Amino acid sequence: MTITTMPDVSAILADIQAKTEKTLKVITPMGFVLDTSDWLTIARYAKKYGIATQLVNKWIERGVVPADCVETLAELNNIKLVKDQPYR
Repeated sequence: MTITTMPDVSAILADIQAKTEKTLKVITPMGFVLDTSDWLTIARYAKKYGIATQLVNKWIERGVVPADCVETLAELNNIKLVKDQPYR
């Protein structure tokens, strides 16, 4: 017979809360909150819509993807996020 102990759910939840708060401090400069469910990295956007990452970058450069649909996270090595919607 094996006896197992129940995990300390309170400690697990406290750890998740602390990590969430730390992450929010990184992605919420100047009070801006970004709902990541609406945004994709360029690579994920390209994969989802079946196009090359280079094409997405060109669209951003040429304004096909509007400036308000692109976010650059300086704190995360200038990763660019694109609003999850078709542009062409």
